[in-house]
Amino acid sequence: QGEDRVPDSLAEAIRSFVYACAVRKLRGQGSKHSSMLIHVTRFTSVQNAVVNQVAEYVRDLKGRYTRGIELENLEASMRTEYQETFLPGMQGIRSALVEGETLEDFSWADIRAVLPDVLSDIRVREINGTAKDALDYAENDGTGLKVIAIGGDKLARGLTLEGLCTSYFLRTTRMYDTLMQMGRWFGYRDGYLDVCRLYTSQEMVEWFGHIADAAEELRQEFDNMVAAGATPKQFGLRVKSHSVLTVTSRAKMRNARAMQLTYSGDLLQTIVFPNRKEDITANFNATDRFISALGPSADLNDQHFVPQGQKWNGHLWRNVSALNVISFLRDYRTHSASFRIMSPLIADFIEEMNKDRELTSWTVALIGKDTGPDDKYRTVGGASVNMLKRRRTTEHADRYSIKTLISPRDQAIDLTEAEWMAALDLSQKTWRNDTDRNEGKEPPSEPRGPQIRHVLGEGVAEAGIPTRRERGLLMLYLLDPEGAGVDELKDADPVVAWAISFPSSTSERRVSNSRYIANSVLWGGLNDWVD
Repeated sequence: QGEDRVPDSLAEAIRSFVYACAVRKLRGQGSKHSSMLIHVTRFTSVQNAVVNQVAEYVRDLKGRYTRGIELENLEASMRTEYQETFLPGMQGIRSALVEGETLEDFSWADIRAVLPDVLSDIRVREINGTAKDALDYAENDGTGLKVIAIGGDKLARGLTLEGLCTSYFLRTTRMYDTLMQMGRWFGYRDGYLDVCRLYTSQEMVEWFGHIADAAEELRQEFDNMVAAGATPKQFGLRVKSHSVLTVTSRAKMRNARAMQLTYSGDLLQTIVFPNRKEDITANFNATDRFISALGPSADLNDQHFVPQGQKWNGHLWRNVSALNVISFLRDYRTHSASFRIMSPLIADFIEEMNKDRELTSWTVALIGKDTGPDDKYRTVGGASVNMLKRRRTTEHADRYSIKTLISPRDQAIDLTEAEWMAALDLSQKTWRNDTDRNEGKEPPSEPRGPQIRHVLGEGVAEAGIPTRRERGLLMLYLLDPEGAGVDELKDADPVVAWAISFPSSTSERRVSNSRYIANSVLWGGLNDWVD
């Protein structure tokens, strides 16, 4: 403000700390440490000026309350501030955050009675590399240190502030991890959480809110990774990014890339299922309603093009409205360990793409097992289909997991002959004899999934093949619960599994407005089951 005094916001924060110390004293916590953090800059010369201003303000408060000089107006304003702001704030915090504790309120008269002693106890310390001050908590264990600590880098990391009640925090950084380390208002505050206050800018509030959301999402990602029995080398992790902030330093993010949640050009397939019968039945009923609404089907052999020697067992529907597919996905219950397969999120993505007139017309295939001696047919939505057998691959108490769902040829369902041949040509051109990437030792004789999705999304101009970005492919399967090897599925309804093949797209539409920073596993496509 261009004046040699504390700004009004800092003066309010100091008074808040005084109220906090008074309440703690009245609650019998007077012998406990109480601290206030002031972190406004990394420059020690500025910190020194702030120390002098804060010390002068505290001396002025102490002098007025101990000697009663020019106290009337100050006391009236502090009484109003305590009764109308601080005390209601205590009550609001308790109602929202404090459970299992009974914390007492006090009148202004109670607070006023202890203010002279409280102000006399408060010390102002400059904590940086050039100052000689120290936070001597150990030397004040018996009486409790009441301290206002002013500093920069030394306060930012590795220094514990005992009994932190009030934080005045304006120091900015553009990295999540550094900002979290500098923000010292986290932790347990048993017996005095309701007197804790944070003073910062609106921008910082928004930044910390964003980081809190990102941290919670990352915790959920870790939970999903653990539930899936995976390691960080196998599991794609992402952190929500920000238009101004960065997750951490560039050196630490050398294997990370920016991404948004899009499924364009992807194959998604369910390989993890709940093993509760009620979830299995709910998914079967959702599929029954979905297929019933589609009307009569064509035989799955009646595709635009079927290569010589291929035979199919199942049903086919064309020109299905995106609304039907979205409704099905919202009804279907995916397991929390299903990596990226979250039905509501996928439904949101389809809705977004519809705004660009993409994914508006769907091909739906109900695919059954080839006929054989162990056939088991089941009817869903009026369509009879031979159930597939997929035995569980890992033992988990809460789910039924399989290795893969679809056959390589399934994504080619209902391609035209020109599209099929163009995708095969592209598959052979991109084949690299890389067995580590499941490409086989011989060039492919059928088109591969990524190339199919590329041809549908990009077209092939020289071959006269237009784009078909409006067309999505939903493949449905019924898995035999008796062949799953899961005790909980005995006598259950068929397990409904599905896969969706999305054509590639140049659309800027995304599933949400949130951007993410992804690790190399997620952006590198190392989750082979996704493809």
